[in-house]
Amino acid sequence: MKADESEYLEEVARKKSIAENIEWLQKNLLPVKVIYTDIDGTLVGPLGCFFRDANFEFTLRPARALLSALSSNVDIMLVSGRHRSQLRETARILGLRNYVAELGTEIIYDLGAEVLMNIGDFEVSEGSVYDAIISTGVVDFLLERYRGKLEMHTPWSEERDCTPLMRGYLDLKEATDALRDNGFAQFDILDNGVLPGKRAELNVPEVRAYHLVPKGVSKEQAVIKDQEHRNLKRQETVAVGDAEADLPFASVVGAFFLVRNGLLNNPHLARTVEETENVFVTEREMGLGWAQVVETLLALRP
Repeated sequence: MKADESEYLEEVARKKSIAENIEWLQKNLLPVKVIYTDIDGTLVGPLGCFFRDANFEFTLRPARALLSALSSNVDIMLVSGRHRSQLRETARILGLRNYVAELGTEIIYDLGAEVLMNIGDFEVSEGSVYDAIISTGVVDFLLERYRGKLEMHTPWSEERDCTPLMRGYLDLKEATDALRDNGFAQFDILDNGVLPGKRAELNVPEVRAYHLVPKGVSKEQAVIKDQEHRNLKRQETVAVGDAEADLPFASVVGAFFLVRNGLLNNPHLARTVEETENVFVTEREMGLGWAQVVETLLALRP
């Protein structure tokens, strides 16, 4: 990262920090009832550990923040690209009940007692949404077109009900245009953030997770459905995330918080963060940033 770019990111992080915008939060949020949160790179630290910070040091701060939120009847709703069975176990261990699976396609309440589907206008005559998408040939098209740049995100791609999951590195605008120009305009490909490590089979500068979804399906659309389903005011909800796919949360919640590593890993988002009124950046990365959000929101409650 160039020195001038690094300085700009630090300036954006300072201007949009929680500390610099407490008055805005006090004025524009109602007592928060629901915190929609991403998991990897946001709620949890390296290796998916809830008790490690970005430097691999052990910490209890996120756990204490979670306990405080639950004790205050604030619903922590997981919103992730993970499969619903993975989210059920994560939610159960953390004492949570509600979650959104596969990047917004399934909204699940009470550990599976109630499920709302969110697949837009995509039609499924038989089988799963995932099988219906695969049958169109769109995944084969992407893997062939971006050979050496894209592959299935095994083993996590093997258990899916709705969204094919891939990894690699793409120019999203070019990929979206390619889908449209080759008869697959009914789909979107969504960037769900940086993955740790490298892949020997891929010739890419970094590895990112990508979900193929029916057009119009997104995390934020799932949030709208949940708000309508539970009669929640926008100002009673916030979201926390670390990826480009999380940033659109800002359009449907009272405030969106980007954990610091989300800004550092996605410097191209800095201008949008700076110009979007209700987007803020945490002081710390990953779980410590997440904990700061929860602590701040609870402190603002009357």
